[in-house]
Amino acid sequence: MPTTAFPATILQGALKLTQEPPKGLKANVGRAYTDMDRVMFEGCDKPGPFKKLLFGLCFFNAVIQERRKYGAVGWNIAYQWMTSDLVFAQANLQLMIDEQPTTPYESLNVIISDVIYGGRVTDKQDVRLTRAVLATYIVEAAVDDDGYSYCPQIDAHFRYGAPPEGALGSYVDYISTFPLIDRPEIFGLHLNADISCQRKETDDLIDTIISVQPRTAGGGGGKTSDEVVSELADELLEKLPAELKAADAAEATFATLADGSMNPLGIFLSHEMAKFNNLLKTIRSMLAELQRALKGLVVMSAQLDAAYANFLFQQVPAPWGENGKGYPSLKPLASWFRDLLARVAFMSGWLKGGPPNSFWISAFFFPQGFMTSALQAHARRYQLPIDMLLFRAAVLPYADLAAVPAPPDNGVYIHGIFMEGARFDAAAGVMAESRPAELFAPMNCLHLQPADLNDAPPPGHRFECPFYKTNVRAGTLSTTGHSTNHVC
Repeated sequence: MPTTAFPATILQGALKLTQEPPKGLKANVGRAYTDMDRVMFEGCDKPGPFKKLLFGLCFFNAVIQERRKYGAVGWNIAYQWMTSDLVFAQANLQLMIDEQPTTPYESLNVIISDVIYGGRVTDKQDVRLTRAVLATYIVEAAVDDDGYSYCPQIDAHFRYGAPPEGALGSYVDYISTFPLIDRPEIFGLHLNADISCQRKETDDLIDTIISVQPRTAGGGGGKTSDEVVSELADELLEKLPAELKAADAAEATFATLADGSMNPLGIFLSHEMAKFNNLLKTIRSMLAELQRALKGLVVMSAQLDAAYANFLFQQVPAPWGENGKGYPSLKPLASWFRDLLARVAFMSGWLKGGPPNSFWISAFFFPQGFMTSALQAHARRYQLPIDMLLFRAAVLPYADLAAVPAPPDNGVYIHGIFMEGARFDAAAGVMAESRPAELFAPMNCLHLQPADLNDAPPPGHRFECPFYKTNVRAGTLSTTGHSTNHVC
């Protein structure tokens, strides 16, 4: 605790040391056993199941810590678990094994995953993940079967599992045989996760390098920074599309329903048009001001100066991004601008040609609003309460908009979706493992079919898959109460 009795001058002149968390399963599990209380380790009345489950608990603690290095593939949000979580879980494990006549596996899973570690978990999908990961280690087979493996698919390389009951030193010796390099399968991930991890580290390094780069041009007779930015601004202004106008709309675009009410999808389109027009105005205005500033006609404001730096390193200026007038996107400037042109072209096609056969769901600022509008249209058509409806998704054999022959009788078709961490096998009609080096697999068109909330889902295996705008996954609550990134 801080105290005034200790001389501040000594602290000011002293070296500051911090204890970094260990990296890798070997170091993480090894540290857990190095710091373990020997009295606690030998103090359980049922040492057989306790020591095996204790090893599984320490392994679980290491796995959830190490998954953070994989970014959003590991956890939607990078949680900061502490040593106290592991110590408290160990104490509860010993207490429950001692007090119960049989090992309460289900209770242990709930208390450890939902209460002790889950107390820090705020994302719904991360809650599911915590339970699934712990269920691999706190399970009856891990106690009864001496050959139980935490990850059977990599047993040929190294078999991870609880060693036979023994003294504390025997566990430390076993942990010392762990490989130095951890395979992503032991964390429940595909081999492609290594690519995601390396890309994340590379992006962080490049961002750091860019942040300290000077803006002066080098030798060799190349273009100056002002010339590069000016040419880029000219090119963007030349390609920037015109604003969307309701006067250009086709008759079917804003057609009223049979009851005389406005088409909900038409209302949604008008809202999206306003947002795209606002973004286009912001881009056009900033580019014009930047050109004038480069010529010395106006003062280079802080916002223009930041945009100048963004252009040099192919970054999207903040006023065009999610926190400005734009939408969530992780693309560099050139790809982002091409994507913007494609989005505006799709919206223009909908405006001038009427509702398309399939909607490009990822082109919208607010896809949640599109889904609500589609449900509202169905509810008005059949005079149903909208709060008693939901969407059930069915995968179609069509790859994109061009392949869709006609719109559905009920609901809507959507496209423009990608899967991360898995892919859809169109031939078999099921989810499958990702292909090597394919981080994002294109998804077939989906049919969003309105269904009654109380109706039983159709038979067959179904997976509740979360849907995000970007692969960052984590988002913040907006003023509408929706996440800025999570769609459904």
